[in-house]
Amino acid sequence: MKLRGRKTGADKSKRIRRQSSPSVESTPSLPLDLTTEIFLKLPAKSILRFSCVSKLWSTITTQPDFAKTFETRSKLLLFFKHDDKLFVSSVSQQNPLPNESYLHYSSWPIDSYHMTFPKSCSFTSKTESVHGLICFRKAAKFTVWNPTMRKFLALPTADMSWNDIAFFLGYDPVECKHKVMCLPSKETSDECLVLTLGSGKEESWRKIKTNHKHLPFCGYHMRVHGQCINGVLYYQARLGSGLAMMSFDVRSEKLSVIPVPWETFGQMRLIIYGRKLACVGYSGNSMWVLEDPENHQWSSLIFLPPSHYDQVQNFKLVGVTDGGELIYVQSTVFKLLPVIYIHPARKSFRRVEYRGIADEDARQRHGLGEGRLRVFQVFPNHIETLLSL
Repeated sequence: MKLRGRKTGADKSKRIRRQSSPSVESTPSLPLDLTTEIFLKLPAKSILRFSCVSKLWSTITTQPDFAKTFETRSKLLLFFKHDDKLFVSSVSQQNPLPNESYLHYSSWPIDSYHMTFPKSCSFTSKTESVHGLICFRKAAKFTVWNPTMRKFLALPTADMSWNDIAFFLGYDPVECKHKVMCLPSKETSDECLVLTLGSGKEESWRKIKTNHKHLPFCGYHMRVHGQCINGVLYYQARLGSGLAMMSFDVRSEKLSVIPVPWETFGQMRLIIYGRKLACVGYSGNSMWVLEDPENHQWSSLIFLPPSHYDQVQNFKLVGVTDGGELIYVQSTVFKLLPVIYIHPARKSFRRVEYRGIADEDARQRHGLGEGRLRVFQVFPNHIETLLSL
């Protein structure tokens, strides 16, 4: 007697193979290298959002090579604190019409967000933006902030006996490591403390002896100011009875002295000009550029044409764009944030007024009141980094 509809073993095997073959042979809709190229053209906030879509996309965006390539772009970072909130905005520094000698924009596209500001941080005690990170200090406690990732990281408390501290954030481009360096700011010393971030083990502060007993000099706005350029950290200091520029090699952790061509202890602003260290007087229209650090060679440069000097009287110099434009901002903000860009060599001048930061609509949304925002911070050439804290 035959059983109708009964399937043999061979028939079952064929049916299983037919059902399973589509999933086995499925491939991504886009090649991996093309997906990576698309991601590299997206803003940082899109990268963070898309990394949660799938494990594949998360793997692509967290690869060290991807993060390193993504870090080539830079923006103008602006932020201020109101109550316990930190309001952050970033805008492009690029001039879309470089041939124009004068430009005025009433608005500009911005990326903004706000977050809770940690109580362990002091808003007025901070470093410059160094390869995407900013370091805050409160007493002997240090906190690192990645504005792109919107993350704060509390560092180990430094064991020190100093009452007042000068501290700096440096970056070693060879080993791709950030380091925090601090030393006493009210007494001469021949030692400093250094902490390496992301060392793969429990970070700890290390005491380093130097051959130069010196005192960091409070210059611009009465605070110790430093700049990290090509893996070297620079800051002013009193050395004996004179003034000198100190250079700290972030990788080797060696400290050197660079004589300066000026003799007075005037307030100087350290900026990066053409990927070189430059020192600008608090008032005036010229600066000194460190052309050759090894041979201690400086050059003098007129950086502000007389025709533009009167237009920046109520502004302060905060830095230079990658394209060589000087950036001037007002110390207080009412509604619009005006920023002036001047290129000394081209004698170009442009003024940009940024909306959406402190205008009436933003104030109503965030309850900022009607007064001026006086503690407004501006950091040029801020690199968007996907470095995880």
